[in-house]
Amino acid sequence: MYGIPKNSNNHNGGIGLPPPVISEMVIKLSNKAMEKYNGIIGKTYSVEEVSRHNKKDDCWIIVNNKVYDMTEYLLYHPGGPNLLFKCAGRDATDDFEGMFHSRNAKAILERFYIGKASSSSSSSSILLSPNYKPPPSFSSSSSSSYPKPFLVPSTSTTVTLSTVSTPKNRNKIIVSKVKIDKKIKSTENTFHYFIEIPEEHKNLEWISPLSHVSLAKYNNEDTTTTTSSNNNHENSTFKSYTPIKLTKDKKYLEFLIKGYENGEVSKHIHQLKEGDHLLLKGPIQTADNFNFEKQQNYLLLIAGGTGITPMIQIILESFYNNSGNNNNNNNNNNNNNNNNNNNNNLKFILIYSSNNENDIIYKNELDEISKQFKERLFIHYVITKPCNNTEASFKKGRINQDMILTCLEPIIIKLIPKMITDSMETLVCGPIDFNQSISKELLKIGFKDNQIHLLQ
Repeated sequence: MYGIPKNSNNHNGGIGLPPPVISEMVIKLSNKAMEKYNGIIGKTYSVEEVSRHNKKDDCWIIVNNKVYDMTEYLLYHPGGPNLLFKCAGRDATDDFEGMFHSRNAKAILERFYIGKASSSSSSSSILLSPNYKPPPSFSSSSSSSYPKPFLVPSTSTTVTLSTVSTPKNRNKIIVSKVKIDKKIKSTENTFHYFIEIPEEHKNLEWISPLSHVSLAKYNNEDTTTTTSSNNNHENSTFKSYTPIKLTKDKKYLEFLIKGYENGEVSKHIHQLKEGDHLLLKGPIQTADNFNFEKQQNYLLLIAGGTGITPMIQIILESFYNNSGNNNNNNNNNNNNNNNNNNNNNLKFILIYSSNNENDIIYKNELDEISKQFKERLFIHYVITKPCNNTEASFKKGRINQDMILTCLEPIIIKLIPKMITDSMETLVCGPIDFNQSISKELLKIGFKDNQIHLLQ
């Protein structure tokens, strides 16, 4: 069922590591993609030429000065076709490196390698021909000949936490050595980290709705600070994390990071102690597919596991104007901040799924926020593996259509006769299978494709 890439030039990825695993489906897709080149691989292409391949049936990208024809893979991209298609015809290096990609993912990319980008595209900033036009949002409905391999709607907006936003922000992404100032246990396998921001970069936009950074192991040979396009770090394994808030003095980013036994980066981070260092890349903003400023009535947030962190970030951003300081002594300041917020009337319905009660991240803090803003934040905890003494107020089982509607019941009563699905958009964040399942349930309720925003 699985095979090893024939034309991957990095399939060992490290001493002692097994070769990456690639499905037969991907092998067949890449073989089909290579047929049109008649064995002529390695040609040099100009930026002008690459920029002309920005259609759904002709999609090329540049990553680290290599050119890839991703046309056949477009609809099979785990983050959805929109995420990949928005890079069509341009340099996607920052987008690709802005998040953690497994060795398997990197090997898959190499299977679609067709040549090199000319030396003029050595920078990872967007280099386009004067006539370049960004590709429109991908829509499978415009072409019935495309397969539909996903449970999620292919026209849903995928706002990934690994995505760089617009060209104007690209020159603000830095790579820097950073120090862990504090490490506090949150749950059995989750820690609360305070990571120091370099003095010279304090004024960057580290916190805005759905922004993130990438973290990697720090090696002594790493340069202290450089731009994101610097190749000194091309062998570093970065993993994307969402900082939940910025401390009031702007000195530290706060993270909630769960350790996984098979997680290369998270396992390393959990072995570190206060005073140790990491490599940080950021700040990285999301694409503008989801416009937070335009949300007016309700916003439905559905999170699974550590997918809660971007939801926490957006909640703190809305209620505490980035400071995240929810002490009652600061209520007056908070109210003043809210008056300056375009979303100060926005209400949030959060459905948060965890395996068990002990796995619920940031619960005490979320409960305090909910008490303080009881007219604007409604939280529903879901336990997928309940035990006999599971709190009665928790919902139990998998999130499905009926459970979502139950959580929305009080809102539905207020909105009658207006349709609930006309009054809100939805952010979903969790593992890929979780996102696909929730998207399917939301479609059953009547949410439209463009109201479902998946955070990968």
